[in-house]
Amino acid sequence: MKNLILVLFCFFFSNLSAQVYQGQNLYGGRNESSYFIFSNQDEKDIQKDLEEYLNSFGKTSKPSKYVIRLDKIKNSELPAELTTVDVIIENNKKIQKVSFFFLDKNLDILTSFQLKEREAKGFVEKFQKFTVGNHEAKLALENVKMVESSLNDTKKDQSKIEKSLESNLKDQEKLGKKLDASPEMLTKALSEKEEIVGALYNGNETEADKKAKEELEKASNKKEKEIQKIQKEKEKAETKLSKKEAEFDKLKDELFKAKTLVKSLETVLKDANSVLNDLK
Repeated sequence: MKNLILVLFCFFFSNLSAQVYQGQNLYGGRNESSYFIFSNQDEKDIQKDLEEYLNSFGKTSKPSKYVIRLDKIKNSELPAELTTVDVIIENNKKIQKVSFFFLDKNLDILTSFQLKEREAKGFVEKFQKFTVGNHEAKLALENVKMVESSLNDTKKDQSKIEKSLESNLKDQEKLGKKLDASPEMLTKALSEKEEIVGALYNGNETEADKKAKEELEKASNKKEKEIQKIQKEKEKAETKLSKKEAEFDKLKDELFKAKTLVKSLETVLKDANSVLNDLK
């Protein structure tokens, strides 16, 4: 959600800053008339866009680190007196200020008689639209990546739930088999105990019989413990099975939600790609 808010903010700020200003800025150590824009884009992106934009009008060079120069201008829409455009990029790590200075052959600033405001503003506005368009395309690409990441995470969650459901069904099957076997085991143990008890009370009171009686009592107690263990295991299996059945219903609901979310994100991703393609 934070990423989405950031993307929307960047779109808003890009549109907010889409204005060309006219005023004084430093050029060659003195204030001169210029046309300038503000941007919150990365300096490298601005510089790359600027070079690409200016190259469509003539030859570019870099007289210094923060100055990009356009000369040998071949655009017939610009006045003949214009021979050079120097663009200075300044920043304070929060914004970029891109100032355009329109110069004659002596590198003097053109007057308002030589260069009309609409001509200068139009030139800068075209760059503004160009770089904002590139910036929006970059943000749109990040939006696609963000939705793809969410979609992949949701698909992984769906896969985990499906595996949990499969494991749950196997556990239910094992517990069911255990419960199916319990009555037979219990019946057998009870029958064996009855035989032991019957032998115990039918014995004589000779010394040998007393010894045999003790062994039978031990066997009877052991069989009783076995019966209790079978009953406890049966109760434990019933409790586990009940929990697994409740867990299964919960997992089914989670799987339904995950599948619904996958479909929704696939729709969002389709639209995100459409936005990106429109900006290319």
